[in-house]
Parts: sequence; structure tokens; C-alpha cells
Amino acid sequence: MTKHIAVLIGSASKTSFNHLAVKHLQKIAPENLELNIMEIGDLPLYDRDSDEQEVPTYTRVREAIKAADAVIWVSPEHNGSYSAMIKNAIDVVSRPAGQSLWIGKPLGLMSVNASGSNRAVDALRTIAASTYVNMPVAPFAATIGGIFAGAFDEKGELVSEAAKATLQGFIKAYAEFIAKF
Repeated sequence: MTKHIAVLIGSASKTSFNHLAVKHLQKIAPENLELNIMEIGDLPLYDRDSDEQEVPTYTRVREAIKAADAVIWVSPEHNGSYSAMIKNAIDVVSRPAGQSLWIGKPLGLMSVNASGSNRAVDALRTIAASTYVNMPVAPFAATIGGIFAGAFDEKGELVSEAAKATLQGFIKAYAEFIAKF
């Protein structure tokens, strides 16, 4: 049975290394996982007043999360934490109050950044455990560093053997993790 995975990437950059890494992940994912990239760059900043009206982009993302079997949050590291774009999407889907669509969805975490630090995924792990999000989080994450040191070639292909191994290990373990739900 195919599991539908909503992948939210916290970067809208045309040259996003996080997007390139997800494209590689899509190529190597087991056949029973369908990784669907959710467009979140067009979401207006969350405002509680929006709960009282129909915002088509909010509805589109909320419905996609509702239909997904599991989720992967992918974020670059911005000033030692996750991107504002991914946080905005998290807020949109967790609202209106009492109607969070995140609750119970198995979550995988990933970050592609210059240093290879885990700060973004560690901060996202904290959010996932919050009351209005409340997601079971895979006990591992994929963190790829050295993106400016040739991890990708000029065509956008992942060439770092270490990064390839990280993503292969991540997607295999993630498939095993979500099979429990």
C-alpha cells in the first residue's frame, strides 16, 4: 500500500539546496512512498483573523495535509533555527484553534545547510511536540552540511557520497518508522 507523504520545504528559492535534496530523496524513496512537495511559499503570513474567512491557499495546504499519511518538514537553517516559511506553514495547518491537522501524523525532519548543524531540526522537533501540533517524530533526522563545498554539481545533482548515504539511510528508516502507524 502506497503511503502519501506531504513534504514541506521551508525555502522558495529557485536555487534551494533543500529542494535539490528532496528531488534526490524522491528518486531513492521506496516504491511504497510517494513524496509530494507541498507549495508553501505562497501562503500569506498566518493571522488569527484569517480563521474567520476563507483563504484559498490555507485551504489548499490544509486539505493536502489532511489527506497525507505522513509528513516531512525540510528547512534550511536561518540564523541558527528553522525558516520563517516552514513556521508559517506549521501555524496555518495547526489553526483554527482545536482543529490542527498535524495531530498524530508521523513526522520526518530534514535540513540542508552550510554547517551540517542540527539546530533547525532540533527546534522543529520541539514544535512537533507542542500541544497544537502533537506529532510522533522519527527519532532520527537527515542533516546535510557542506552545501557550498560541492555537495551538488552544476546540474543540481547530489554528488556527495556522504550526503547520498545520509539520505538513503534516512528514507529507509523513515519508511520503517511510518509503517508503524
